[in-house]
Amino acid sequence: MSSISNEIRDYLEPHIHEMTNQQRSLVEYASKCRLPGLAIALIDMFSSPNSYTEMSFEDRMEKCLNGQLDAMAKSKFARMYRSSGLPRKVYISSIKPRPEAGVTPDLLRKLTELNYLETGANIIFMGPNGVGKSTLAIATAVQAITRGYSVMYCSMNEFCMILESMSSADYVKFLQKMKSAKLCILDDWGMANLSDSIILRLAEIAEARYGTCSTIFTTQLQRHALGNIAKKESLALSSLKDRLFRPSDIYVTLSGSSLRGTAGEIRGERQ
Repeated sequence: MSSISNEIRDYLEPHIHEMTNQQRSLVEYASKCRLPGLAIALIDMFSSPNSYTEMSFEDRMEKCLNGQLDAMAKSKFARMYRSSGLPRKVYISSIKPRPEAGVTPDLLRKLTELNYLETGANIIFMGPNGVGKSTLAIATAVQAITRGYSVMYCSMNEFCMILESMSSADYVKFLQKMKSAKLCILDDWGMANLSDSIILRLAEIAEARYGTCSTIFTTQLQRHALGNIAKKESLALSSLKDRLFRPSDIYVTLSGSSLRGTAGEIRGERQ
């Protein structure tokens, strides 16, 4: 059974002596066809036949095919998560409401439902260091990936370095990539003043994504100061602010003491 993938072989090993040669061959065929979910469902049925005696043939087939669909969904999520650049995985379901700090049940519901992606609205998480801005942004992105939306994550500093180092030809290709990312996260917006060339490229990216894609910002700036990212005003900066920070966007102000280094965070309980 050399053609069986390592994943299937590890799952099969404890059950291999409970199955006939023909059953093992069927598992091998499923693995060879790159149907790991089907192969695992077959192993479950063949190794515990008494559990399935009352199921019709059609019900057993449905179970096997559902197993394959689940495996495909997990594989797609893993692939999209890797390509997103997200620094860690956080689920919205693991975040507890903290209304006193700005994390309300209504906010978590909005982030879960993802309706903002259909309208191209942006989300701006504002607040001091350590209050959970990035964690909320990442959890929102993971939720989007779960629903099949493409995500791109960058720290603002990294994003600017990428834009600064690109040739014109590379930038054109990057602009197309940005147009295809349904959700983009820019972490730590407004940490430093940006050059005119960066402002111009950001304005072009904002124009390309306007109305069809969403961007999440985390920032320590207050709402009235979100456009204070350059030493002087310019047409490009005015255009950028007009497309990124609109009255219809979602503004969330977080407060409270820093969550970094708390016992919950050390245990991995992201707030």
